[in-house]
Amino acid sequence: MNYPVMKNSTTSIAKPLERQHSTKMPYRMKHHKRTVHHPHRQSPFATSSRSIANERHPDRNEDNIIIDEVGGFFAVFDGVGGSAAAEIASQTAAQASHQQWKRILNKGQNHRRRSHMLTEDHPKFDLCQTLKQLLLSSDEQVRTAGAERAGTDNLATTAALVAFCKQPRSKECTMAYAHVGDSRIYLLRGEEHLQRLTNDDGLLTKLVENQIVNEHHAQHIDQAMRADQLSDVEYNYFRYRGGITQAIGGPLPPVVHAAKITIYPGDRILLCTDGIHDNLTDEEIENIMRDNPRTSIARILVERARLRSREDRSLTIRSKPDDMSGVVITYRF
Repeated sequence: MNYPVMKNSTTSIAKPLERQHSTKMPYRMKHHKRTVHHPHRQSPFATSSRSIANERHPDRNEDNIIIDEVGGFFAVFDGVGGSAAAEIASQTAAQASHQQWKRILNKGQNHRRRSHMLTEDHPKFDLCQTLKQLLLSSDEQVRTAGAERAGTDNLATTAALVAFCKQPRSKECTMAYAHVGDSRIYLLRGEEHLQRLTNDDGLLTKLVENQIVNEHHAQHIDQAMRADQLSDVEYNYFRYRGGITQAIGGPLPPVVHAAKITIYPGDRILLCTDGIHDNLTDEEIENIMRDNPRTSIARILVERARLRSREDRSLTIRSKPDDMSGVVITYRF
């Protein structure tokens, strides 16, 4: 995997994984093209999802998604590199993650009849650590089985996943989440503004860590719509913000970010790949999540992102053709 160095007038940020697009299609695999709903009579979740391929390679979707209402487990993966290997990386990581989660679920319930998710009643159960280990195991699968399948070790994928754990004798639940790369997780609660729960493994995060810009400044750059809203240096940062510094299956084992939060009835959670959040601002995402039926949100997010990706760059600097995937979860009770 190539690691170009991104340079600008004030700093040099080394070793980002650049997303590239290829028109080669040596391998075709099954991918998602339609909205999928997974109703369960007793499920506490209402979900919608949508995943479509980049219009530049419509027969190869490098994104993969997981929706497991029964197990309380949801995820998005975005293959890096713009090739069939990228598709294999995201699919391998998705399959490995889901299979391991099902094993954890069965073990945690001691082979009793499966409920809709784990119950947070075991003092030794650490959900965040569990998700970290799950993604590290997926990383190993991409490096081995994925590389063998792809015929190359130059493959990687981003990952963002959530797992729900029921709080005993309560309507609330605990949501643990983990991510690597720049796929994101958002939370919309009541009348509060949309909250981004993840920080991308990318240029802007590195600039904040190195105290070159502050978080408010980085947010201003990330959410820009037009070039005239940014200085020349800021515009360079914007152009390279899509470079990621680590991934599942990358040259080095990833540092998995994980945390947890209490979820209340009515909360809506979005998992999405950068095809959505690169094209749409957080404000646009919030308005779509707030103003549309829960079963339609994912479809509308992808439709709006696709329309933006087709806009001329003279109108907006956000337009970017890409694979686009979103999973929206509404916690009902």
